[in-house]
Amino acid sequence: MINTLLIFFALPVAVIIFSIALQKIFNNPLLVAAIIFAIFLVVTFIIGNLIFLVATIAYTLLAFITAILTQIICKILTKIEDCDDNNSSNVNDDVLTINDNWTTENLNTGRGKYCRNYR
Repeated sequence: MINTLLIFFALPVAVIIFSIALQKIFNNPLLVAAIIFAIFLVVTFIIGNLIFLVATIAYTLLAFITAILTQIICKILTKIEDCDDNNSSNVNDDVLTINDNWTTENLNTGRGKYCRNYR
């Protein structure tokens, strides 16, 4: 019973949290998955149970998927933050006018896709 809870609940939650932390540090999903695989492979051979080898592969896939989702979420949040920063830095205190023209500066920085240029 305890081993079942460990394999199906505690370790996956730990892998998800550890994968998010590693992704934020290294910013490379393949490296995150490789580190998780190496850790669980060592644990599998120390314990000597081949069932943990199947769990190792599952945890590696879970770590990879978690790292990719973390990367995507961070990119989305960065784009939203860039839009907010771009909009709030060009706002006058009293009047807000919207400029529908796209400038070459916005096209070169990639902000033209996601943000309108408010002046």
